[in-house]
Amino acid sequence: MDISKESKFIDEFVAITGDLLSDELVKSMKSYRHHGDITTHYHSVYVSYNVMKVCEKMSVENTREIVRAALLHDFYLYEWYTEKHEENHIYYHPKQSVKNIEEHFGKLTPVQKNMILSHMFPTCVELPKYRGSWILTLTDKRCATADYIKLSEKFRPVYDEIERRASEC
Repeated sequence: MDISKESKFIDEFVAITGDLLSDELVKSMKSYRHHGDITTHYHSVYVSYNVMKVCEKMSVENTREIVRAALLHDFYLYEWYTEKHEENHIYYHPKQSVKNIEEHFGKLTPVQKNMILSHMFPTCVELPKYRGSWILTLTDKRCATADYIKLSEKFRPVYDEIERRASEC
């Protein structure tokens, strides 16, 4: 990805998410593997950055609310490859993410809560009810696929620049 072409989007993304990105628990997501070698943090930034771009193309009014939820959609804070729960990770992690978010950041909006609980559709119980839920669900599928086949590495220069700018917040 050409950083010079992304600068406007990076500015917008950091303006929306900078406070979250500088949070220590959000930073801790860098220590959890998500898709192969990709960390939960990298994947979440990749997804939410792309969600922001989709929202812009679709002229979505509540972009800030949606992008912030997208950044935290995998805020489950455990190593899912080794730490097992009574439920399969597919079902468990959205609920754990909501619990962690609400304990650490406060109550989610109904849109944000549905986005996170339904982002694994169709393998989850919660159905996407809002435009933001569908945007996150579909973008997450595309980005997860890119993670597994190593295409998301093209995002690395943008990720590094987001990290640099967020550290200045």
